[in-house]
Amino acid sequence: MRIAELAELAGVTVRTIRYYHQVGALPEPPRRSNGYRDYNADHLVTLLRIAQLTGSGLSLAHAGALAAESSGSSDEVLDEIDRALETRIAALTEQRTRLAQARAGGHLGLSRVAAALSFSASDLPVAVLFAHLYRDQPTVEAFADALLEPESRAALASIQRRFEAVDETTPDGELEGLAAEMRSIVSELGGGALAAELPPLAPERSQLLLALAERELNDRQKEFLRRRL
Repeated sequence: MRIAELAELAGVTVRTIRYYHQVGALPEPPRRSNGYRDYNADHLVTLLRIAQLTGSGLSLAHAGALAAESSGSSDEVLDEIDRALETRIAALTEQRTRLAQARAGGHLGLSRVAAALSFSASDLPVAVLFAHLYRDQPTVEAFADALLEPESRAALASIQRRFEAVDETTPDGELEGLAAEMRSIVSELGGGALAAELPPLAPERSQLLLALAERELNDRQKEFLRRRL
């Protein structure tokens, strides 16, 4: 039979069958002298089994492999499906947990670390990049937890508001006081060890972060930031 007939009998599209061929899930049949593929009932059965297996939770790769096997007990197939479903359930449970955390923390679309570093919309680009650059550091999640503690967050939000008010009229003494307060708050996070455990970034990454942070700053704010990075 031709591919269009096979597709109609199986209840799928021709494009689906071609895709299954492309990824190796469905073996290609021999071709006739005119170049057309020549399908038979075995191909139809294999295609129907693939549909059943993928519908039961197997990946297309696994479904294609199992559908092509002439041996293998139904228990083995069911065990394979059960393992695949278990993996999918675990992944979905993890996604729901992340969604619940995002909803509770008001940071949908952000990692927990990025959310902890964000106090306003203008902070988001820097927070997202910082979280990405430190994603492999084992202490960064604990650092985020410390930042999200109400007392720390209130103190840092106050610092943020004062920094946003800095302009060319801000005296040096006020800036030094602001810097000292920032160091004090950060040094006390998580009992004083967390910030120190985050290693410094490579110079090119620090510059990337600094360039992003400076986009919305005035000259006085930039000067303050550069002295402390």
